[in-house]
Amino acid sequence: MERHPAVVWTFLLGAGLALAFCIATSPAFPRPPQLIGCVFIHLVNVTCHWEPGDTPTTKYTLQVQRMSSYATATFTCTTRDTSCTLGLNNSTTRIEYCITITAHSGSQSFPSNRRCQPGRREVMLPSASLNSVTAVHGFPECLNVTWSRNSTEFPVSNSEIRAGDLNSQIEIKSQEQLDVQIRHVTVNSYTFLVCLLKPDTAYVIRLRHRYLGPSSPWSPWSKPHQGRTGEDAPSAAPVFWRQVKQTNSNGWRLVSLLWKPLPHILANGKVLFYNVTCQTKNAQLLRDHGNCNDLDHLSTSCSLHLPAAHCSCTLTASTSAGTSPTSRISLHGASETEPPSLSHVTASPLNDSCLEVRWRPLTDPFVTSYVVEWFAVREQNSSMLHWEKLNRFSKSLVITEGLKPMERYAISVRALYGEQGVGKNTTLYAYTRQGTPSVGLNIKVLQISGRTVELTWSPIPVELLHGFLCNYTLHYRTRDQPARSVFVPAHAHWYTLENLSPGNYAIFMQANTEAGAGAFGTVANVHIGSEEISTVMYVVIPLMLTILALMLMACLAQHRIVKEKLCQDVPDPSNSSLSHWVPKTTLESMNPLVLPEKPAVRYSEVIVLNELQNSNLDQDHSCQGICNLQTYSSLQSTLKVRISGKKLTRSSATELSPCSSSYSSVIISKPLQNPPEPLLHPSSHQYNCQDDTGGVTDVKLQLGGASEPSESHSKDKPKTSHLFLQQHQIPASFSDLSSVPRSSVLLSHTDEVSSLKLPFSQSSFNPLLQPNNFSHRSDSTSFSQFLPSVFVDLSYYPVECEPYLSL
Repeated sequence: MERHPAVVWTFLLGAGLALAFCIATSPAFPRPPQLIGCVFIHLVNVTCHWEPGDTPTTKYTLQVQRMSSYATATFTCTTRDTSCTLGLNNSTTRIEYCITITAHSGSQSFPSNRRCQPGRREVMLPSASLNSVTAVHGFPECLNVTWSRNSTEFPVSNSEIRAGDLNSQIEIKSQEQLDVQIRHVTVNSYTFLVCLLKPDTAYVIRLRHRYLGPSSPWSPWSKPHQGRTGEDAPSAAPVFWRQVKQTNSNGWRLVSLLWKPLPHILANGKVLFYNVTCQTKNAQLLRDHGNCNDLDHLSTSCSLHLPAAHCSCTLTASTSAGTSPTSRISLHGASETEPPSLSHVTASPLNDSCLEVRWRPLTDPFVTSYVVEWFAVREQNSSMLHWEKLNRFSKSLVITEGLKPMERYAISVRALYGEQGVGKNTTLYAYTRQGTPSVGLNIKVLQISGRTVELTWSPIPVELLHGFLCNYTLHYRTRDQPARSVFVPAHAHWYTLENLSPGNYAIFMQANTEAGAGAFGTVANVHIGSEEISTVMYVVIPLMLTILALMLMACLAQHRIVKEKLCQDVPDPSNSSLSHWVPKTTLESMNPLVLPEKPAVRYSEVIVLNELQNSNLDQDHSCQGICNLQTYSSLQSTLKVRISGKKLTRSSATELSPCSSSYSSVIISKPLQNPPEPLLHPSSHQYNCQDDTGGVTDVKLQLGGASEPSESHSKDKPKTSHLFLQQHQIPASFSDLSSVPRSSVLLSHTDEVSSLKLPFSQSSFNPLLQPNNFSHRSDSTSFSQFLPSVFVDLSYYPVECEPYLSL
């Protein structure tokens, strides 16, 4: 039992080895050729294709046997290839055919399996004939195709066609498309519809058929035939935009309405006209349509005046089949606030005729679209405005329309907010490619002043700059000096060359862009002479002198104002107590005063006897009196006069301001007749004046009371003088001595005299009080007989007396 499985496995192994040996040593059976298929041409021929077998074949034999009930026929052909065509001798394809392929290898032959089938199963139908391709009324997306066949060559009957035994295809190609469409169509008659086409579009169509499915090959394409679909109403509204040009004083705005022609694919036909209507916010239609009334199919813009209020305009396009949807644009009112603008707008050149504009989209849900505008910036002539409208999700646009290298373009991007209107624009300037200026600057000499030359020039037109202006280069040179240059900012239109050396200069300029320096401009020749004096000297010096003169006049006027403020008006001495003062003294011991007939008295200061230092006038000649008639701008105190004992005293309540003094004159009108003895006191004090030839001497009183004698003394004898009264004379007399004959003494001011204080010394008083000029009389003679009346003209000049006046 244990050895039985081992025996079984040994037997099986031996049987397997034997079988394998038998198979390996037995002769091989060759594989015959395999028929792939045949193509029957009705009444003409048949072509068959096959695959070779395993045996090395020298030739193949194709045998086609017609299996007709009334007559059989065999058609053969021999070839070394794997296909062969043989004629059928006008045999129809409606009958059955049996096909066999035999491979020949030496003396052996290896036939393929025999296949029998009707000839129409693999028949290639002849091409059809297209008679017409026409539009279908009411169906602008369809074409009606009519075809025909040759019944003798086309092995499919009308009943079979109606039964749907034909498979058909059409080839469609429009003039606007480059690719070709192939569609399957159902053909049950000689007329069929081809739909799902574009309205008002011309198509070129070809047709082909096959019989009963994929085993039959397609017939050749028919000859092409062209047809055009019918028109339809535009399928989209025109792209609408506006441009506000100007606003008049009444607030009405001149607005240009712009639109793009509908592309043919959206117009669905030929646009006959456009229609524009505008209305206010309260749906009131505007009657003034400007030139927007009759707009034909070529119109792309019109202009009209709109009020300052919120307005909206609509635009439609019409074809023969209908009207397009409405396009609307809103314009916010003049008092309304514009919606915000875009940010981060950039323009980058891609090539010489292409710019890419990018922006950051707004997150505002009311934004409906964006509009990009661009135009060439020119100064000499206007340029065309280009624009493009994009949807709300767009964030860039590649501009290709109307771009040229070395030309500046203004690019702006706006956001549309539906009924709210249009947002503010964001504008920038760009070039596709920059270049250097093609012309130079026309420089002109504005002024030459000494060693300074002022130059001016006109900017180069922007269309000739060909790039963004960086700066100017100003060149100037002489024959004996190397050329020098300075850079001038781009915004400057004039420049001044300073500190030029004498010589002849050639001055010219050139403009610089980011691409480089441009052409040289015109040359200005300037001569700088060594002897020229700057024009500034002729202007500045007189101006400075005028300013100094005005300042001096202002200072003088200010000084006068200060004097008027600090020096008040001097009180009238006639109203003082001095004018009513009567001296209480006798003239018994006074020697008579004898005056010469015509004493020559010089004009001097007004002198009032101030103090008699000695009691005896005959012996004491030091009579010093100080009384100055001074002219002050203002006298700040009144005079107080009193008689105390032997002295006549004048005191001042306040200190007088030291001001400039003017002289008055003392003139003796006539000599005294029988003058009394000048006794000032009942005691022995008398005047004793000795010099009868001395004149009135001018002296100057120093501060502190010291006197300074003048340099000259008059040597002329005193003569009779006349006292001339001047205007506004104020008499001052001793009323209690009026009975005595008296002479008159008047004080007359001169026009212009200097300011001095003149105290009297003994010598200066002598001409008036000389011993020989007085005749002695009795002591009882009153003082009135000697003392003359004194008239003091104080109308123009105030009087200042020293603090102590004594006789």
